[in-house]
Amino acid sequence: MVSEFNIKAFGYNVIPDKKMTKENAAKTIEHAMGALWEPVLDYLKTNENVFSGDVNAEINRINMQTMQLGTIVNGNNEIRNIDIQS
Repeated sequence: MVSEFNIKAFGYNVIPDKKMTKENAAKTIEHAMGALWEPVLDYLKTNENVFSGDVNAEINRINMQTMQLGTIVNGNNEIRNIDIQS
């Protein structure tokens, strides 16, 4: 009854794939390394407009419009202090 069990240490009872070639091993390693960088590249691609300065230019444009609108609404009355606490 005891002779039916495999008594080899863990790892020795694993049969390696005989079909693994150098090309397959290289592709596997290349895919694994690519998978590490994929989330980073996706993040950069998604947020490309932030890093290129498009968002900063849009914020500046909106701030300029807000200032111009405030000048038009207030007329010649300049408001130098803006209360941001309330």
